[in-house]
Amino acid sequence: MPGESNEWTVAGLYTYPVKSCQGVALQSSTVTATGLQYDRLWMLVDARSGRFVTQRQHPRLALIQVSINEKHGVLELNAPGMSALQVALHPTDLGAQVPVRVWYDTVMGRRCSADADAWVTQFVGKPTHLLYKDPDCPRLVSRYVPEKCAPQAGFADVFPLHVTTTPSLADVNSRVPSKLTHTHFRPNIVLSHPYALPYEEERWTRIEIGRDAWSLFITSRTPRCSMPNVDLEVGKMREDKEPMTSMRTFRCVDPGSPSFVCFGMQAAPQSTGHTVWVGDSVVVREYGEHSLTEPL
Repeated sequence: MPGESNEWTVAGLYTYPVKSCQGVALQSSTVTATGLQYDRLWMLVDARSGRFVTQRQHPRLALIQVSINEKHGVLELNAPGMSALQVALHPTDLGAQVPVRVWYDTVMGRRCSADADAWVTQFVGKPTHLLYKDPDCPRLVSRYVPEKCAPQAGFADVFPLHVTTTPSLADVNSRVPSKLTHTHFRPNIVLSHPYALPYEEERWTRIEIGRDAWSLFITSRTPRCSMPNVDLEVGKMREDKEPMTSMRTFRCVDPGSPSFVCFGMQAAPQSTGHTVWVGDSVVVREYGEHSLTEPL
């Protein structure tokens, strides 16, 4: 599109194995049916209500460090004052099936183990389960789905991938009291460009990534909750409710949902099995408008 920059670079890759816990920075990742490998395949669930647990209610989840040990097939969780918890990276001995509500979807999970439940219960301070996304019960995304695409998701809020860009983050940082990193917005793919304008990504509908030019559909803006207000160093909500208070003055931009603060773009791959690398080239192939006329 005239006046816009269509050649970008993958500047960062992140997977968040346990929903609402710390992410893992990657140099490369396989694109699976549910997003980058291991992304949001585990989740904490309130044992009494069956609702998923996030930093919105328990900002201390920001202190749980997650590491992936593929050699030993282990996902490890560490947190202040806690011994390490290890669970199988590719679990085969799955526990009881548990239905859990993730926004508008009922998603099937499996309990990891009694030890895992005890660990997350101790950290959260109330009965909690650690669930693994049931691999036998696909969760299909039904809203804002482009043609020639049948996206699935694990325990992500909606779409399997989330994209942000460095020019847009730089613009936000010029308008909020304290500097933010992409980590505050939990993207899977960060794109950079040396002279692009902020928010150009909000007019994209399809990009191609890497040497094999695999297609990633850009499906909608990402409406933000209060999680960017979490002070990631101490695991507490900021008392000044920043950056969301400031962002509300300039990022309520979606024509279909003008009351939502938006940053980042939801995305879905046309196909899976590709490997994405930091440094991959990205070309914008199709443009269009986005409007959240119904909830994600």
